[in-house]
Amino acid sequence: MTPRRDSDDDEQERPSWREIDRMRDRSRHVSRGERTSKERSLRSTWAKQQYLKEAEKLFQGVKGSKEHKAAVDAIHRSYGTGKFTTAVKKYLQTYGLPREWGTLLLLLDYKDEEVLAEVIGNLKSLAPTRTPAEKLGLKNKLEILTFTARSGRINSLAEAALKEL
Repeated sequence: MTPRRDSDDDEQERPSWREIDRMRDRSRHVSRGERTSKERSLRSTWAKQQYLKEAEKLFQGVKGSKEHKAAVDAIHRSYGTGKFTTAVKKYLQTYGLPREWGTLLLLLDYKDEEVLAEVIGNLKSLAPTRTPAEKLGLKNKLEILTFTARSGRINSLAEAALKEL
């Protein structure tokens, strides 16, 4: 008589590798094509930023459009050339006075007295929030304007703004 093997019984009770793999796949600890929590948080942060950017454009109205950005770029590209006045006129007719610091600084070289008066006022109101270097740039532009302005009104506005800064 052959001795009975207990190992045969063990093999029958043990699950196969395939069954082991199936059980692992059902485990809640194994991801099923899901992103890691870091990837999800990065993705949600990116999505949130994109959403906020689109919402900001919506609240800006026409100044949030691609056409507005192109018009601002046209002012910056044409600065110091003969096309500068045309670019500024076109921008002002379509969008009114800009709100951006850099663009307002460029408009200090525009020759329309009414526009210059508004630009100086806007720059004065924005100056407290700017860096010391930006304030220094504004002071320098205003000093130049006091010497080169053909209008006594602009000259006095520039001098008053310099005293306030």
